[in-house]
Amino acid sequence: MLTRVTQAQELWGGADKNIDAWLNARKRLLVEYCQLVGHKKQYKPSAPLPDIEAIGHFCNHLVDYVSTGHFGIFDQIIENCQDYQRVHHCISRLSPTTDDILDFYDQFSALDEQVSLDHFDRALGKLGETLEARFNIEDKLLKALYQHSIDEPLVAI
Repeated sequence: MLTRVTQAQELWGGADKNIDAWLNARKRLLVEYCQLVGHKKQYKPSAPLPDIEAIGHFCNHLVDYVSTGHFGIFDQIIENCQDYQRVHHCISRLSPTTDDILDFYDQFSALDEQVSLDHFDRALGKLGETLEARFNIEDKLLKALYQHSIDEPLVAI
């Protein structure tokens, strides 16, 4: 996934400062995700969770990233892209990923020591699949925007 984020930055970076910041936030989010996934190598299934504070920060960054998309970037894409059918189709496909992300946030943003590592690992794995699907859809939105912006400059939000 990190390779794809770098590719997205190379393809669409520099066209708009808001999109650049959003893609940078995506990259930071993935780094944090990989750090949480990496805890498996250090712990047994019966061991405690990785740093609960790190999980809380990750959850907050996850919701910030999704919010930036829904309440900023996607509006900019809708405003600047004339392929409305394609854009609205992609945005409607994001709703299930948003629901999954918010479910993860609700479960793990304010943890106590009672949550099992095994439960967290399963949820983290599912979240990884959700993020990959979401990033694929977001990249399609950026591609639609980029194809339109070849002829028209982006209008900043």
